[in-house]
Amino acid sequence: MLEKIASIILKIIIGFVLLIIVYLLVAIVLALIPVNSDFQNKASETEIYISSNGVHTNIIVPSQSQAFNWNNLLKLNNNCKYIAFGWGDKEFYMNTPNWSDIKLSTAFKAAFLPTDAVLQIYCIDERPETSKNTIKINLSQNQLNQLNAYIYQSFVLDGSLNPIKIEPEKISNSNLLYFEANGKYSLLFTCNNWTSRGLKKVGVKNSLWAPFDKSVLFYLK
Repeated sequence: MLEKIASIILKIIIGFVLLIIVYLLVAIVLALIPVNSDFQNKASETEIYISSNGVHTNIIVPSQSQAFNWNNLLKLNNNCKYIAFGWGDKEFYMNTPNWSDIKLSTAFKAAFLPTDAVLQIYCIDERPETSKNTIKINLSQNQLNQLNAYIYQSFVLDGSLNPIKIEPEKISNSNLLYFEANGKYSLLFTCNNWTSRGLKKVGVKNSLWAPFDKSVLFYLK
């Protein structure tokens, strides 16, 4: 009986490891397939930034543009020059202030189950500095309008078409704000897929499928 149980457990472990290997291989192959190959990052009317903390990517856009005033729309007290937007797993983003605070149940749900999403934003007072993890992208005004529209459509809106702000249970950084977001987070559509989809929608070269931050940054450098 014990040998049978041990055999079943071993098969489950082997199956789990194989699943991870297949996922990683598919992610690598699809990351190497570009979309919008003809995009050229030439100086133009305006600029945005894509930043990464090593895991999650953010889209950073000017707070005010031809069609959007994010300071007013999000009812921000301070007059931001740029705003960073990150989409992701609600529980992980809001209630896991540090890696040491992560719960096994949170990690399991985020990895294997479709979960509710949230938009995390923060204000940037000056032009971001470029680095290996912060990439500048030049866009036309029309492309910026399209990208802002993509971000706006990611918010859950109230009856007045305003984003719905929510408060985290644990506050890791008082500069971070959270809003209800459309969509479900899963291994098939991660925070980085959200960033990549927005870039591809406005014609920026990016990976066909980008579940990891490296997948998003690969064609931007």
